[in-house]
Amino acid sequence: MRLAFTLLLALCPACSRGRSSGQEQPAPSASVITLGVSVGTCPDVAACEKECDGGSADRCRRLAATYAFGQGVEQDETRATALYEHACDMKDPSACMFAGQMNEYARGVVKDDGKAARLYERACDLQWAPGCYNLAIMYERGTGVPVDRAKAGDLYQVACTAGAQAGCEKAREMHAPPVLPFLEGGLP
Repeated sequence: MRLAFTLLLALCPACSRGRSSGQEQPAPSASVITLGVSVGTCPDVAACEKECDGGSADRCRRLAATYAFGQGVEQDETRATALYEHACDMKDPSACMFAGQMNEYARGVVKDDGKAARLYERACDLQWAPGCYNLAIMYERGTGVPVDRAKAGDLYQVACTAGAQAGCEKAREMHAPPVLPFLEGGLP
């Protein structure tokens, strides 16, 4: 599980949003294409639809990825987002995170950072550490939620404990006391 999470975090550029690269991050449909392959899509869309309608969260998530990436079907991010949210409602933690990304980056839906944060929180509550990492970024920046460095630090620690080195670095940073500008150069 630890290796799977490390690979997942390494493949997910949105998970590195907390790092100060100075570059704009791509939207999820562009940034998680490799992740979509590892999470899985549906080679038989009709069978996936039937299984999703029958209550399979895994098939709903895979069907969502199929529509998000346009693999074997016409790309439809609105349908993908609805399917991710449906799978999330059935307690699929990765679907909650992907639904959060779709809302955060306005992919198929109107941008809604508050909803994205709630979806990341559900993923985190369901023990999906990448959801905790994304939620930590939102608390760090005050995007969709109030700024809360302590909560961000705690969430980054969850990612760290799951094996994400970037989470460890961010947890230390968030839990460190802030440096006051007049103290940076030392006392006169």
